[in-house]
Amino acid sequence: CGPSYAQRLWCAWELFILVSFAREEQALERAVVRPLGRDGNVLEQFADFDAANSHCYDPNEEMRLRQVIETVSNNCFNQRIRTMTEKFRGVRRSP
Repeated sequence: CGPSYAQRLWCAWELFILVSFAREEQALERAVVRPLGRDGNVLEQFADFDAANSHCYDPNEEMRLRQVIETVSNNCFNQRIRTMTEKFRGVRRSP
């Protein structure tokens, strides 16, 4: 994960899908965080994640993705990302 990972809405969406449809134990086993570069501490970035600060390259995709996220609420989306990050940090460190 590079330094912009937590600011890419699609990346957060993929993490959200993983934690929404997999059992917590499976999600923790499957997710692998590999920092790229010196500023690649993505777990720290996701610890205070806010979808409002994440974007897509294509504004049309961003609009559609935000509409889907709003169906579960931004707060729920943000909290699920933060909670999973906290649990992931407690289980293992980045390789």
